[in-house]
Amino acid sequence: MPNINRLLALEWAGIDASVDWHPPDHCSFLGQKDNLYPPHCVMGTPGAEFVPGLDTHRFHAIFRKGYQRDIEAYAVTHQHMGIFARYRESHVTTIAVCGIATNICCFFAARDLRQAGFRVLMIEDASAGIDVPAAGLFQAKAKEDGLALGIEYVTIAQMSFVP
Repeated sequence: MPNINRLLALEWAGIDASVDWHPPDHCSFLGQKDNLYPPHCVMGTPGAEFVPGLDTHRFHAIFRKGYQRDIEAYAVTHQHMGIFARYRESHVTTIAVCGIATNICCFFAARDLRQAGFRVLMIEDASAGIDVPAAGLFQAKAKEDGLALGIEYVTIAQMSFVP
């Protein structure tokens, strides 16, 4: 989290965040239809809050996702399709992505943003991933796919070149 706070301290045109906001019987939870993950980020519980110490006061917008019981929404772009127009109207051309999990929520958002024509930077040292074999989600594969799409994998030290 200290590295995310370092990023948040930089001057950005806007800082948006997304957070999982799952119902207690979300389809991805163990014992449910997809049976993939332990319950996490259950709406209205402390587990759905941002990590203490994260500089959330810098956020301009917070998008909740995964709030529909029967829909897996790894990417913020899946449930907030207007985000593309929002960025274009604000003349945003480059988007930095970081957080958890690099190969799941971050990757799918970065993929969608890249496919929509934005320059996308995945900040590796401000992110963490987890392999989920049951879902076919692997860190190495996501990075390989991301590079093929033109997602740029960078570190915070490399961020000085961002306009």
